[in-house]
Parts: sequence; C-alpha cells; structure tokens
Amino acid sequence: MDYEEKQRLGWVKLHEQIQDAGLTCRRCGISRPTLRKWWKRYQAHCQDGLQSKSRRPHALPLTKVDETIEALVLSMRREQKLGPKRLRSELKRLHDVSLSVAVLHTKS
Repeated sequence: MDYEEKQRLGWVKLHEQIQDAGLTCRRCGISRPTLRKWWKRYQAHCQDGLQSKSRRPHALPLTKVDETIEALVLSMRREQKLGPKRLRSELKRLHDVSLSVAVLHTKS
C-alpha cells in the first residue's frame, strides 16, 4: 500500500468513526466529493478500491488521416469551397469517412 492509499484509508476510517462528512473533510483538508468518491470505492471494493485508477481514455480515435484522405479533403475544399462542418457531412455521405471538425480545420 503506497502513501496515497494509506492517506485515503485514513480519511475513510475517520469518516467511519465520526460519521460527519463535513467535519471529516475539514480535518483532512479535502472536499466532500473527494470523500464521497473514496468512500463509495472503499464500500464497493474494500482497500483495493483505494488504489488510483488510470485516467487514460477508454477509447482512442481509430481514424488516422493518411495521404489519400488528406488529398480528398484538400480537393473538396478547393473545388467545392466547403467549410469544415459541411465538408465533414459530405465526407461521411459520399466516402464514409468520419473526421472531426477540429481535424478538418487543420487540413485547410
């Protein structure tokens, strides 16, 4: 058990003893949502619930812009003078390519 887990266990044990979330938070210098989060995790998984979880996104974008798609985007922009939102819908409708508006802004 690392330092953070011990600290969280201390918060949870103090909350169990005094049964007052406000007082526990003031004594520990944490917010109520923080105490609530660790309390719920502790109740669900005991000490294992006090471990830090990864903040990495569960899903990463799968579509990468290769030269073919980039050339298509640039030609549609040049020839049809489409803005990013319209370009996005036309790419999806005509070529079944899904790109975000942010990506289309960078390809201008």
